Amino acid sequence: MELAELAVKKALGMGVTEAEAYVQRAKTIRVEFSEEIENFTAIESIGMGLRVALGKKIAMYSTSILDESEISEAATRAVKIAKVAPEDPHWKHINKKFGKAPAEGYYDETLENLDYQEIVETLNSAVNRMKDYDDRVRPTRGFLTTSISDVSIANSYSESCERKETNIAVWMRTKAEEAGMKSTGTEHQEARFWKEISFEDLAVKAAEKAVKFLRAKPISSGKMSVIIRNQIFANILGVILSGPINADWVQKGRSPLSNKLGTQIASENINIVDDGIMRGGWQTKPFDDEGHPTQRTPVVEKGILKNYLYDIYTALKDNVDSTGNAQRLYYWMNPQPSPNNLILKSGGAEPEEIIHGTRKGIYIEETIGEWLSNPVSGNLNATVTHGYLVENGELTEPIKGVVISGNFYELLKNGIEIIGNDLRNSMQNYSPTVKLTQLTIAGK
Repeated sequence: MELAELAVKKALGMGVTEAEAYVQRAKTIRVEFSEEIENFTAIESIGMGLRVALGKKIAMYSTSILDESEISEAATRAVKIAKVAPEDPHWKHINKKFGKAPAEGYYDETLENLDYQEIVETLNSAVNRMKDYDDRVRPTRGFLTTSISDVSIANSYSESCERKETNIAVWMRTKAEEAGMKSTGTEHQEARFWKEISFEDLAVKAAEKAVKFLRAKPISSGKMSVIIRNQIFANILGVILSGPINADWVQKGRSPLSNKLGTQIASENINIVDDGIMRGGWQTKPFDDEGHPTQRTPVVEKGILKNYLYDIYTALKDNVDSTGNAQRLYYWMNPQPSPNNLILKSGGAEPEEIIHGTRKGIYIEETIGEWLSNPVSGNLNATVTHGYLVENGELTEPIKGVVISGNFYELLKNGIEIIGNDLRNSMQNYSPTVKLTQLTIAGK
């Protein structure tokens, strides 16, 4: 915080109208493994992004060398850039409303004090569970990433705030081989707390999946009911909806949801919220990357589009309050509005009930390629790598290699038949299992 406040003071001393310093210190551990630990890396870093305004001329300068002389140099350079920058007619001011929302569950002291040996032993145990599951199975690739981040923000309105947060992500893949047949199984989990990760459970599920799909094959093309597992639909939700509900997209005319506030864009059983204060959420925090308090923002309520997501800049353009969604991917970048924890709210159905109530369709366990779907047109495409044929309420044959396609916005309106109660996340996106009335299946 002292460094952030010094940077602001130096910039103001050089005549800028406003200044804001964002300092981030991070410790990241990344472990890569297959049948044994292959790489263990621990990196500590610190950096500052200094944003200044000379009237409506805005500039950003960053540095990873944080001492008093470098802070002075950063301020000097930021001011020089601002002097020659073009004016931004939409610029009003940086954040004036600092504060902390009642967020909980975003920092794990255990993770900060975790012994390296415990990490290695935990991963070795998971690898051994994969090996022991079945003679046909071997681990092929995996990684574990933990991060501890300290953020300090100060600006020229005498405002400041600090937070400390932790994240952990693990992903593992196995391969099964038998009589010339091959298949893979993957599992992943992202959380805030070390003890929330079920390493051995993930290992067993990945191995089990690899074995079960040894005899998977494509099915014939057609249109049928599709049940999508929670984590997979969470991915789809984030890929397609994160941009269109972003106020920056809306203001630039890129969003297909522009000018649709207050209108019915989905069926009445659809409720979507961006929740920056949910306990233990992947991106839960008390304030965003401009120091503005985070909040729970209804995006879609009973099918009606209620809000876009704002940072300070986009909020002032629309003469509304920020929703606390300013995010910086890295300290050297300007903030942009982005979802905190984007959630499709749960329904009341157990996943088993959804399957039992389906006469014919497919159940999707894993996909690839959904990230290539088009958020502007809503065109959804994904290749099913792991799935099951559903016949008379039962999962029967394992399937793979078929492509699902449809329009996401049309699905929101009349295609989501049932919403499960098993909410789960994939990074910052959350969804339960859902059943879609009908999708096009491109198979053999």
